[in-house]
Amino acid sequence: MTLQAVLFIVGFLAILLAYIFFIAFLARRLRGKIPHRVHATVEMIIIAGILLGVVGIFQPWLQAGYTYGFTLLLYSTLSFIVWSHIPPQPAPHKSAAVTETERRR
Repeated sequence: MTLQAVLFIVGFLAILLAYIFFIAFLARRLRGKIPHRVHATVEMIIIAGILLGVVGIFQPWLQAGYTYGFTLLLYSTLSFIVWSHIPPQPAPHKSAAVTETERRR
C-alpha cells in the first residue's frame, strides 16, 4: 500500500471515531433532559431537511439545487444519526388515583 492510501484510511478512521465519541458525549449529556414535544419537533425538522435534500438532488433544472440538496441531505442525515441517539424525557406516568379508578371499572 502506498503512503497516501494509509494516510487516507487513518484519517477516515480518526474522523469516524471522533463522530462516534461526539454522539456518545451528547447522548450522555442530554439523556432525558429534552421534553418530548421539543424532541419530536426537532426530529420532524431534520426529516424535512432530508426530504428537501433528496428533492434538491433529483431535480433536473438547477445545478445549484443539486449542490445545496447534497449539502442539506448530508448534514440532515448526520444530524438525524446524532438526534436518534438522544432519548427525550420519559413520559409522565399516570397517577395512582387514576390507575385505581380504572381498576374498579
